[in-house]
Amino acid sequence: MSKGFQIQLPLIAKLRDEKKVKVETLAASGQWFKDNYKVTPATSVTINTDLSGSNRKTVWFNSRFYRVNLLWENGSLNFRDIHLFNEEFPSVYTKDKATSNECSFFTLPFVDGYIWSKPGTIAGMRFKALENGKEVLLEGGDPVIESPTTGKLHIAWPLKNKAASLVMDIDERQMTLSVKGSKPINWFLDMTAAENAVLPFKAINANKIDCQFEGMNYSITAIKGTFSKPDNKTVFRIKPSKNIVQVDFSGKK
Repeated sequence: MSKGFQIQLPLIAKLRDEKKVKVETLAASGQWFKDNYKVTPATSVTINTDLSGSNRKTVWFNSRFYRVNLLWENGSLNFRDIHLFNEEFPSVYTKDKATSNECSFFTLPFVDGYIWSKPGTIAGMRFKALENGKEVLLEGGDPVIESPTTGKLHIAWPLKNKAASLVMDIDERQMTLSVKGSKPINWFLDMTAAENAVLPFKAINANKIDCQFEGMNYSITAIKGTFSKPDNKTVFRIKPSKNIVQVDFSGKK
């Protein structure tokens, strides 16, 4: 780390002298944050252009209740990550000291494209449609991503050969999905994971999925749309109700 630090500090000092960055202590940054935000604000990071040779696009949205990651790849779209945040979820290091050179910190998973995957099988919740009796991945073009107001994200993804767009509205508590177009589409989301992945799902009900992770119980509620388990290969499916899926990740009534 020392060599990297020696390279970084002069660069930071140069940017500071050019008034391009402000250098301050963590205590000062923490006080500024406390003075400006009563609660943790929602934030997002959007990558519309990938490195040369790849066509991926991604969006991260984070709030005090949950985080979500969308990944576009080869014309298709999936949720790569959805985790819930709960201040009552304890860390083992709250009471016990670390005794190894590796520490693990967790949040409450609903979609985990990292831990639930293995080579050749990437976990995720994918957008699909039923066409001529066959399940197919929805395909589309470049998404239009906007933040209409503070703490909210609006995404419109034009679908291929369907004269329609998948529309997503995400805020700090909920996510709403729908398809806007002249013709109805029988669309849904399927969650899949690697075989033998250790999953937190204890009960999949029509309007709620009950989970348990590291001894913590939590639930995800469908305000609009339904959960189901269509087959052994699919962890769960989310189907829209009147073309709308609305899921609450806040755990609040």
